[in-house]
Amino acid sequence: MNYDFDMHSILPLAAQRKARLAGRGGDLSGQQIALFRDPRVVEALRRADPEVQELFLESGFGLTSWLSNVPEGSFRSSESRARNRVITRFAANLRRSSGNLRNSDWGGFELSAFTDSYLSAQPIAAQALDRDKPEPVPQPRRSPRPEPRARRRRFGGVDGLHKLSAIGLIAVAYLLLLTVWYSAGNDRDRQAAELGHMVQMF
Repeated sequence: MNYDFDMHSILPLAAQRKARLAGRGGDLSGQQIALFRDPRVVEALRRADPEVQELFLESGFGLTSWLSNVPEGSFRSSESRARNRVITRFAANLRRSSGNLRNSDWGGFELSAFTDSYLSAQPIAAQALDRDKPEPVPQPRRSPRPEPRARRRRFGGVDGLHKLSAIGLIAVAYLLLLTVWYSAGNDRDRQAAELGHMVQMF
């Protein structure tokens, strides 16, 4: 079984912001819950004796699983303090049980494996998780439609600059055809010189 878990806030973000603005945003660890990623871990705890379930619930664990995008053996670095708090509460509650849970049925949950998983887990930055997400498919940008007034000016009422450019392009194409026809019987150097001079004139 995989004993990785993630921290989740049970207090809405809007309420958290209001609490901080009001100066009451100190320790919100009681407003967070730890959820295991592996459904088999949750199933084991649900089979466990009620006192074992109470140990986890009182410590801040939930008896439901969570599908996480965090790689196995790692956790979000931003959750370090919250993870430490929930494990501290778990250890304190386990000590207060005075060994009464040793003979309880844990439903297949292995406490030593859970402890090893917590100690060996490595933090991972949120930026690294964002890089693993698939890039959004780029959407084609649509050109804005011309205004009705601008549409009426095409070739019918087009402004002088655009009309001059269109006439110039037609003239250049015509001159190029004349040049090619005239230079057909001449050598390549003369043709290149005439075309180059034409381009400079344009």
